[in-house]
Amino acid sequence: MDHNRVVRKEFSKQAARFGDQGLTLSSQDLLDWIVDSLPLKKEFRVLDVAAGTGHLSRAIAPRVNEVAAIDLTPAMLAQAREEAARQNLTNIVFEEGNAERLPYETGRFDLVASRLALHHFEKPIIPLREMARVCKPDGRLAAIDLMAPEDPKIAATYNSLERSRDPSHTAALSITQMKALFADAGLAIETLETRNVEVDFQRWTQMTGTAPGVTEALKERLLKDLGADSETGMRPFIRNGALKFLQVWAIAVGKKASVAKRA
Repeated sequence: MDHNRVVRKEFSKQAARFGDQGLTLSSQDLLDWIVDSLPLKKEFRVLDVAAGTGHLSRAIAPRVNEVAAIDLTPAMLAQAREEAARQNLTNIVFEEGNAERLPYETGRFDLVASRLALHHFEKPIIPLREMARVCKPDGRLAAIDLMAPEDPKIAATYNSLERSRDPSHTAALSITQMKALFADAGLAIETLETRNVEVDFQRWTQMTGTAPGVTEALKERLLKDLGADSETGMRPFIRNGALKFLQVWAIAVGKKASVAKRA
């Protein structure tokens, strides 16, 4: 199946759950951390790529002039529009579209951002180059994503488990790979922040509607991984009888080079 069809299928299932309490996706603390780390100005025009239900767009909107939010999945955008209307946010435009072929002119946006999306692309350099294209010279590009471990063997296990839970997951990058990706897209990283994010296993699998048999297999694998040396890269633990694990989230902000002046 074409990967974009897989993405639409999975996120159509997930759309109604994206705002559920207790999810990392909807955490106000994490949104505040992200938005406070972005170089925002009141006059900015911002693009949110693979915006989903618009968590990032809606958090950014009060701080800037306007936000364009684009996503591949109509069900996600329907939720986003409902939430924006409920919050009376009038400076966001939600559009259906493909991050690999952004429908915007070159150099339109002051800031182009994407949250928790790169690990859903088969070739993340393609959307990143598109994001860089529509960013103004001397503008900024921000990628917020979960990070895989640096060890290739552990990273392979980590991504395999993520794909079992959500088939739209391709591969989370390591920090080293993220830096290389930005360099390949012609972006100079200015800041790169990381944070451990605690995830509740039950909510994690419920959000994606993971099949019971797959959920049980994932749980069994993580329970075997309890201890100091995590072979899955998920660093699972038990708190108050509930299975938890840790993700690493990163915020990478890069600058697009200015256009060289002609002699």
